Amino acid sequence: MRLHHAVTVCISQENAERFYEGILGLKKTKTSELNEDLSKALFGVARECRIVLYENEDFAIEVFMEGLIQAKANPFEHICLEVENREGFLKKCQTSGLSVKRIPKGDSLLVFIEDYDGNLFEIKELINNPKF
Repeated sequence: MRLHHAVTVCISQENAERFYEGILGLKKTKTSELNEDLSKALFGVARECRIVLYENEDFAIEVFMEGLIQAKANPFEHICLEVENREGFLKKCQTSGLSVKRIPKGDSLLVFIEDYDGNLFEIKELINNPKF
C-alpha cells in the first residue's frame, strides 16, 4: 500500500503557489472545480471550490482553494515530509517568512513548519532506511 495524495486548504492561489511551488518545489499538474452537489455529497458542505494538484515523482498534494479557512477541527492534523538537507530547507522557510518550530524530544529534535495558511508540516531529514 502507498499513499496516493494528501489534501490541504489554502486561502488563495497565490499562497498555494508560494508554498507548494516556491518552497516545496512541486509542479502544478492539474486544476479542477468541485461543484456544490459533489461537495455536499462528499464533505457535507455545499460549496464550489477550485482544486489544484501539486506533485513531484514522490509526492502529490491536492490543495482546495477556499476563500475563508475555518479553525482546525483536529489540532493534531499535519503532514510529515522528508527532505534532503533539513537545515537548508528550514533556512529557506524562515527566509520566506514561515514559522519554524524546533521541539526537543529526548535526544532528538522535532521540527514543524506552518505554510502561509496555517497547514502544519513535520519536517524530517531524508534517510535511506527510515524509522518511524
